[in-house]
Amino acid sequence: MALIPKSQGRDTSRPVMQQHTPMTGLSKIGETIGGVIDERRRKSDEADVSAKRAELYHNDLAEKEAKVKLDDVLTTELSEQVTLLKNDVANGAMNADTANKTLQQWSEKRFKDMEGELPGHAHQALSQHWSSNVSRNATAFLPLQLSADSKKDTVLADRVTEIGTRMGRQAGREYLESNLATLNLSEAEKQARIYGYESTRDVLDIDGRITAAIESKNTADLQALITDMDSGKYGYIDGPQVQQKKAQALSRIDAINKQVEVEENKRLQLAGKVLNDFKSQVLTGRALDDGYLESVKGAVVGTEHEAEYNFYKSQSNNFQQFSNLSTTEQLKRINQQKAAMANSKSADPATEEKILGVFESIHKEKTETLKNNPNQAVREAGLETHSLNAGELKANPKSFAAKAIDNGVSQLALKDPNIVVKPIAAEDLAEAKQAFEAKSVNDKLDFIGELINQSKGVPNGSKIWSATMGQLGGGDLSYLMAGVARANNYRSRDGEDVAAAIISGTQALKNKALVVPKDDLLRSEFNKYVGNSVSGETANMSYSAFKSIYVHLSERNGYQHKDNQDISKDLTKTALSLATGGVYEQGVKYGNQKTWKVSKPYGMDDDRFEQILDTRYAAISQKYQISEAALKDLRLRRERKSGPKGQIRYGLINERGEALFYMNMPDGVTK
Repeated sequence: MALIPKSQGRDTSRPVMQQHTPMTGLSKIGETIGGVIDERRRKSDEADVSAKRAELYHNDLAEKEAKVKLDDVLTTELSEQVTLLKNDVANGAMNADTANKTLQQWSEKRFKDMEGELPGHAHQALSQHWSSNVSRNATAFLPLQLSADSKKDTVLADRVTEIGTRMGRQAGREYLESNLATLNLSEAEKQARIYGYESTRDVLDIDGRITAAIESKNTADLQALITDMDSGKYGYIDGPQVQQKKAQALSRIDAINKQVEVEENKRLQLAGKVLNDFKSQVLTGRALDDGYLESVKGAVVGTEHEAEYNFYKSQSNNFQQFSNLSTTEQLKRINQQKAAMANSKSADPATEEKILGVFESIHKEKTETLKNNPNQAVREAGLETHSLNAGELKANPKSFAAKAIDNGVSQLALKDPNIVVKPIAAEDLAEAKQAFEAKSVNDKLDFIGELINQSKGVPNGSKIWSATMGQLGGGDLSYLMAGVARANNYRSRDGEDVAAAIISGTQALKNKALVVPKDDLLRSEFNKYVGNSVSGETANMSYSAFKSIYVHLSERNGYQHKDNQDISKDLTKTALSLATGGVYEQGVKYGNQKTWKVSKPYGMDDDRFEQILDTRYAAISQKYQISEAALKDLRLRRERKSGPKGQIRYGLINERGEALFYMNMPDGVTK
């Protein structure tokens, strides 16, 4: 717009004169204005073009970035999905159609998850890019399915071929052909499989015949096999295979011939040993099964030992019957046979001598078994025995004691005079002895008491428990005497437990540093005290008890021996009294002895003993009309056998040691 200049002092009341611009000037102004407008329009157009170009550039960049993002997913997640699906299809776990549907479902979901991050203007192009990649990957499924199907058919063909080989040959072929007909295999492959089946059956047949011939050591069968192979019987295997199998059969023929030769040589060498083992089995008296007899026969046939085998076999029943006899009956029969052979002629004296010799061997072996291994004799009689091991003695001594008594009862039940009661088997004894020795004094006493308690009411119970203690004590008679003391509740006048004193002293004697009187000195004192009142095993038991009690008393009283020549008279007197229960001196001369000694009931004093004797002398005198003086001139002897009610029994004996009269005594005062 043109500017109108303000008036400068002009009289405004005067009319203004209109001024007219010339036409040429207006044209120029118009041109100028038009040029400005065109320039402005041009610049505006250029700006629009630039903005459009920028927009296109940014859109293109966003599309590229989005495509790269899609490619990243396509090359990772899609690739992983495709790989997994390919594996399933290739393994036959999924068919191509299912894999394709699974991939499409995954594709649609995954693309939808990313849509919000994609530029809208390029959605269609990006969708096409995504779909084309997915579709391209899906084309790989069908070839894999075809390959998997082909493999399945192959696997099935392998399987039915394997199954067919387990059947009979013809049945197997029919089974194979019927199954191959249903499989998608070429005819050539089917024929190849049938041929392979027949070839396998040829090989199996040949190998089976070789194996059977080897097991039976039959070289004739192997030779027949070679003949069959030469005749073309096995036409489904090629020449090299035939030659290889023939060589194998020939090799086995040589090996069998060598084996048979070696075995025969070995049989001849071992025939004597087999016969000796057989004779040992016969001598046990146990029945022998037929299989064993045939085995021995096969080992000795054709050898120098065959005749001996036939003899023992023919007499085995006779020997078994003899073995079942007690040793007393066996000895009686042996003597009868000896008498018969001496007093009459025999058609076959050599055989009779042989039989007698076997009888004597059986008798000897049974006697040794009864003495050394009575549990074995019990088992041979058909009874069971208990194993008495160290563990049970430690953990459950009551059970151990009960089983020991039961074993002893079984041994005595054999009622054989040669039986030696040994409840603990030799194989268990060493460890059982160690376990017993490891016990404390009180534990030993408890066990001995339990052993005695278990034997109460058992016939010969004292014999069984004493045999058990004899085994556990290793022959130490002090343990047996401790058992006697415990069984009879022996106590001193002061109430001291004699069994405990014996065990305590026995334990102390194991201390090598302990100074005690030498054995000769103690034995001399013992012999002077007991005289003829005890002898044999009883004397040895009493002496062992005396020695143990002496050591116990010296330990209890704190008596210190200067050396092994030092002995306490007081301790000796007390120990002798406790060990023997007391000795009575009868005023009867015998040989060079001025008095005759006899053991008293345990703990009974002389006055009480004499009072009872006087009543017994009077009763015998009245009954038999013999003077009491004459009776008192007879020696007293304590008998091993008890009275009818278990009383202690004494016999009045003459010069020859024959008991003329008997008298019963009550037990000692400490009972």
